[in-house]
Amino acid sequence: MQVSEAIEQRRSISHYAPDPVPSTQLREMLALATRAPNAGNRQMWRFIIVTEAPLRQMLARLIQRKFDELATWPEFAAQESRLRALRDNALTFAQAPAVIFIVNLGYHLGIEPMLTEHGIKAREVESLFSHPDIQSIAGMIGYFTLLAEERGYGSCWITDALLAKADLQAALELTPGEELLALIAVGTPAEHPPFKERKPIDELIQWR
Repeated sequence: MQVSEAIEQRRSISHYAPDPVPSTQLREMLALATRAPNAGNRQMWRFIIVTEAPLRQMLARLIQRKFDELATWPEFAAQESRLRALRDNALTFAQAPAVIFIVNLGYHLGIEPMLTEHGIKAREVESLFSHPDIQSIAGMIGYFTLLAEERGYGSCWITDALLAKADLQAALELTPGEELLALIAVGTPAEHPPFKERKPIDELIQWR
């Protein structure tokens, strides 16, 4: 399969067959995905792969609890359908045979100590350089989803689950300085959703 074909065929998958994804396949796809361009070749990521159903269900309950809490807020009284859609997307991983939790190890520029010494706050430095750690990990995730497509697997890149980030990080025993950045559900697709149209490219390009 050509890269262009994988891009054309890739869809975000919400429903999966129960067939397990071999650990060798997950390992190979991650190994290739981490060849994505990343800031300073710092490779600021690690992965927690959950394949055991009881653990997936426990983590799903942590997320469900957070959404249940939001449903009690008066601000969400008229937002039931929107909140339900967010919750359903966040819980997509619960019935996937594998879910990859992507941990951001952080990235610090060599110039950062001098900038902060000059009085620029760390958060402003991160904003100035547009979060190279997040950019790098996003690129790697994009590679992974195409590799999954190439090998006949479906995937779904999930961030709504991070509503329960603190609880998930505690359950997965992340260490100080580590941050859960995203989840990827992986498995054999049990659906073939239609392509969701994108904006016409000529509306997005400015030639100078």
